[in-house]
Amino acid sequence: MAYIYTLPMIFSAFGALLCLVRRTYFEEVVSVIVSLATIVAAVATIFLPNFSNTFLYVDGLSKIMLIVISIVYTSTVIFSTTYMKYMENPLFEKNFYYLLMNVFAFTMFFTVSVNSFGMMWIGVEATTVTSALLVATENNESAIEATWRYIVVVSSGLIISLLSNVFIYASIHTLSFSNIMSMHITHADRILLLGTMMAVIGYGTKAGIFPMHTWLPDVHGKAPAPVSAIFSGVLLPVALYVVARVLQAVPVGPLKEFSFVLGFLTVSIAASLMVVQKYYKRLFAYSTMENMGMVLIGLSLGKYAFIGAIVLITSHAFAKSSAFFLSGNILAKYKSRKIEDVKGIFKRMPFTGYTLMFSSMAVTGTPPFGTFVGEMMIIYGILKNFPLFYALALTSFLALAFISVNSKVGKMVFSESSEKVMERKRVGRSIPIINIALAFLMIFLIPQIEELLSKGMVK
Repeated sequence: MAYIYTLPMIFSAFGALLCLVRRTYFEEVVSVIVSLATIVAAVATIFLPNFSNTFLYVDGLSKIMLIVISIVYTSTVIFSTTYMKYMENPLFEKNFYYLLMNVFAFTMFFTVSVNSFGMMWIGVEATTVTSALLVATENNESAIEATWRYIVVVSSGLIISLLSNVFIYASIHTLSFSNIMSMHITHADRILLLGTMMAVIGYGTKAGIFPMHTWLPDVHGKAPAPVSAIFSGVLLPVALYVVARVLQAVPVGPLKEFSFVLGFLTVSIAASLMVVQKYYKRLFAYSTMENMGMVLIGLSLGKYAFIGAIVLITSHAFAKSSAFFLSGNILAKYKSRKIEDVKGIFKRMPFTGYTLMFSSMAVTGTPPFGTFVGEMMIIYGILKNFPLFYALALTSFLALAFISVNSKVGKMVFSESSEKVMERKRVGRSIPIINIALAFLMIFLIPQIEELLSKGMVK
């Protein structure tokens, strides 16, 4: 039965190998087929019991992550089939782009399926190698510079997370997640506490958590739209997945409080920086940072807040990928990343205008999207564990982020413009619409998410 849980990895790896065949459109067709196959395989796991052995550990949380990764991966691949035609000077040929995209997906499937913090570290490190090349796809000076900054900062974080594994192993003599869970740790010595805190910082670097977040706005601002979409939608949550496993394995008070503080600071810094943003892709990047901060808060609090964090991850993945897809359509037509240069989207590109407005509302936690429910569950967790002041302060930062994003996007969409622009082909319009619809439909799947997290399967 073990092979069933590895099918998403197998399909994506097989797709990467087939992309070595140099035939016109072959790599596109193959990538679309294998990405759709990963959705089928990932969905099938939710009806199967949890599974663990020396190599694999697949429970309800893993299954949710597999599904989210596969859907965003598929939408990114399909969107890329039209977006790649608009790149004027790509760094490499199409088949290599799709090869990297498939390998990138494989590394994320790998990370959320393995049963060792050491193997998780390898998976997250592997995502850096493939994703760095994807960031530089458009082959211009600013993209190359953002790629190097990404490599330097994220690699520094991964060194910290590697050292965390050393400390964890030195304390409890194992890195196996299932073995650590069986120990039922309620007290951590100084070495174990230091190791787990370093893990939060190290993997938090990859997730854009303060204070190691500096790479995030540059990469999202300069990377191609499909790459920004899969980064924001699933790469950052995959890094937080490892943090969630650390918090599950060593649920001690100081570690939870440390994670809560980092999450709170991340939300406050991101919301404040959104106010002064002049570029729409950087605006969405800081919005991602704010959402990842909220997720970290939810993971640190546990119980209903933990469920809220997973609901937020899933809904945000679909909504934010939609926003970045649309930003690519806008950039292709307006030839500018500045908010002030983009006017009258509603009149010039009505489908894009409608969907972008809904996307920005979804990523900022507007009801009835799943992000709203997830944030409310996290705030409820804060009210249960901290004085009222903390919930009010966090809510004020969320309100600031909401106003900043939606006011700026509103100006882009509804300002006056007399020009008309032909919108991108149907695929470029429909994929963002499908993803934003999924962000809304998440509110109906919250009972299933809770069931997966508690029991590991849906009956």
